[in-house]
Amino acid sequence: MKRFLTLALCLSAVCTQAQPIPVFTGFNLNLGATINSTPKNFAKLGSKFVFSAFTDANGTELWISDGTVAGTKMLKDIKPGIGSSFPIRLTPLGNNVVFVADDGTNGSECWVTDGTEAGTQMLKDINTGAGSIILNSMAVLNGKIYMGAGDNSFGIEVWETDGTPAGTKLFLEISPGGMSSGAKNFVVCNSKFFFTANNGTNGDELWVSDGTVAGTTMVKDIQTGGQGSVPANLTAIGNTLYFTASTNTEGFEVWTSDGTATGTKLLKDITPGAASGASGLVTFVENNGKVYFKATDGTNGAELWITDGTSAGTQMLKDIYSGNNTSFPDHFCSYNNKLYFQARDNSGTTELWVTDGTAAGTQVFKKLNSGGSSIARYLTVYKKHLYFTAIQTGADYQLWISDGTAAGTKVIAPAVASVTAPTGQTSEFFMFDQDSSLYFAANYTSGGIELWKLKDTTGQSVGIATIAEASFALYPNPNNGTFTLQLDDANFTKGTLQVYDAVGRKVYEQQVNSRKETIRMQQPAGIYTVKLQTGDAVLTKQIAIE
Repeated sequence: MKRFLTLALCLSAVCTQAQPIPVFTGFNLNLGATINSTPKNFAKLGSKFVFSAFTDANGTELWISDGTVAGTKMLKDIKPGIGSSFPIRLTPLGNNVVFVADDGTNGSECWVTDGTEAGTQMLKDINTGAGSIILNSMAVLNGKIYMGAGDNSFGIEVWETDGTPAGTKLFLEISPGGMSSGAKNFVVCNSKFFFTANNGTNGDELWVSDGTVAGTTMVKDIQTGGQGSVPANLTAIGNTLYFTASTNTEGFEVWTSDGTATGTKLLKDITPGAASGASGLVTFVENNGKVYFKATDGTNGAELWITDGTSAGTQMLKDIYSGNNTSFPDHFCSYNNKLYFQARDNSGTTELWVTDGTAAGTQVFKKLNSGGSSIARYLTVYKKHLYFTAIQTGADYQLWISDGTAAGTKVIAPAVASVTAPTGQTSEFFMFDQDSSLYFAANYTSGGIELWKLKDTTGQSVGIATIAEASFALYPNPNNGTFTLQLDDANFTKGTLQVYDAVGRKVYEQQVNSRKETIRMQQPAGIYTVKLQTGDAVLTKQIAIE
């Protein structure tokens, strides 16, 4: 009986422009009945990377990979058995990665790993016993991590760690007497770290630190008195911190800070008066020296705004969804000196947009889904191309590649792809510099949501035209694992033949030094895909083993 398996390779083959030939590799981490491993929370660790993944046998635990299938394994079963430790907040620190996990005894606490099982340990039981710390963000400065964490005595205050148990300790109690300052929103800017906290007198305000207790102060009492301005959306753009804050006279608006009281200013009262122009989640992103964000002036709804850092230079770039409708611009990404993002427009659908910083140059990039919204997300620049997920038809989320032109924007997928909306559960893209590959979660087969690797082969193969596909034959097909490879092209001299299974594992490889060779491989029954690479040509065909 045949098992129908195909290769984890995509040859979205001959492009009108010299786009790369993406090579896909699948990692089947969860072999249990649940099938989904749902990998996420990636972080680089030396020449490897760590992440969280689920298996039926061990739950969601910490994994490590060197970029190969054989070199990918669970690092430690932190919560033994089928329970999950749920590693989150994975943050590189020197030669280690600090993260939060629950071992089932001490609650969610700070852990550290050096990439070995023995070197993966809890740093400190901050909230002693089974209680968990409340940790929402971390900032790395001068070899230490600063964070808001809560214990039994002080509530949520500023803690620090150098990655050792002894060096994990309370940094500063901002609100004395165990009242809890609620320290959060940690971000590094201009060689300092900023955060928000409530000292019990001024309410929730903006704070700054140079990494010393003496150098930790409230930046400014933006909303005077005990009410607090509730700063949020802290984002470092160069040496300037952009954030939103509220006052009784202006409401929530965009502010900037250089870390001093005099240098902390309202950028612009976008919605005049006490109404808010920048409330809720606001993303700030820089492109070509300008900062873009979402705001409303009270007339046009939440639209795309642009600023040069001055009040006069802060304006709505374009009323994308005209009138008082809201376009909700989001998922920004800079690529080739332009800014790409998703927005809802007058068609009533959410599309991929692009801007060059002018109103005329702000337009729909390409209608990806002719039947409705494309909802482009997770825009990421990898090597020379833009990658993202978007709906092709219906609810079919796919992985897309773009060279910045409409014609060069298309869906890519491994040949094995047989599932609708394979990237609907993609949580993030992770670029691993050691093997120059892009990692993500996808469900391309009935194997569930698993880890996939995409490698841009630019420089190895930029076209398919060197050998005509008609001259590439495999026979007999089906076969028992022994078959003949034959090429009719007289220019052929040598090449590499590789065979892949359903999840992208390379199961066989040999050099081909003649136009006709016999291939002998021992693999289970099923359908496999053979990749032949020679010069600048890459060809694939499927074979069935019975």
